[in-house]
Amino acid sequence: MQTRTEISPGKAPFTLEHNQTVVTIGSCFSDMIGARLQSYKFDVAANPFGTTFNPISIFQLLSISIDQKFNPFPAALGEVWYDHQFHSEVSALSSAELHAISNERIAATTKTLARASVLVITLGTAWVYRHVDTNTIVNNCHKQSGRYFKKELLSVKHILEDFDVLYSKLKTFNPNIKIIFTVSPVRHIKDTLQLNSVSKSILLSSVHYICEQHNDCHYFPAYEIQLDDLRDYRYYAEDLIHPSTQAEKYIWNKLAQWLFSSDLQEALTEWDQLQKLLHHKAYHPTSEAHQQFIIQAIDRFSQFQYWNTADEIASLKAQRN
Repeated sequence: MQTRTEISPGKAPFTLEHNQTVVTIGSCFSDMIGARLQSYKFDVAANPFGTTFNPISIFQLLSISIDQKFNPFPAALGEVWYDHQFHSEVSALSSAELHAISNERIAATTKTLARASVLVITLGTAWVYRHVDTNTIVNNCHKQSGRYFKKELLSVKHILEDFDVLYSKLKTFNPNIKIIFTVSPVRHIKDTLQLNSVSKSILLSSVHYICEQHNDCHYFPAYEIQLDDLRDYRYYAEDLIHPSTQAEKYIWNKLAQWLFSSDLQEALTEWDQLQKLLHHKAYHPTSEAHQQFIIQAIDRFSQFQYWNTADEIASLKAQRN
């Protein structure tokens, strides 16, 4: 008897190889994807401006990177300065320092985006906050007074129109880049579960129409895998909002099967096994048995043919007597 609906996304119409560059941007689910790619030594810019939940701010950040300029929108909270266009991880103790840090991140993202083969965009919510005086949708309110902002729900039309502007810029800037959309399975329950569902439906509808209109835009069903395939609170973290570590691993494996070639999947599996050697803890590091273990581990890393293992080998050699 079948007790669950397992989602099999099939295969993407292209494959991502290890020598290709990736940019991830969006909600904290983009952080997870980016961190996994980094652990496998991909050339990746993982959420370079910090967590960004709404599509308009995501599109603005990408446009800023393409244009290589931005108009600062600073906000001070105590002695710390932030910018309404970026996540709070982009901060400084003066507006001038904040401007410099922001420009550094933009410049680095511009370079990575220019050579990227794949852009992963993870949409989190269709709820946004608009700064009343400037009539601007902000990425983060940075705990400023609520009287400065108006909360509103994006429409599918608004999202599609803003994406079309970005898409034209992006394809001029990097004609060969492919875009993968996901909708974050993280539940935004502060909006109530009902309004969270409304928000997600707007995001899902928007991505559906985007992928219909552009043959280089593709959708990976992370949201559906979490809610339907893993339809149980066992697969949520203690906050009952974010996917658990087990769920993240399951969704990552589905993404790898969907996106990577079989050769790359084999390399990732072998790399996972090699990492266990690095994290092996010896009770007696100077013992002959452990020294022999290090020699064997160095040999295993030396034979790994897929990407550079010099750092790992150096770390192991440092443990030799």
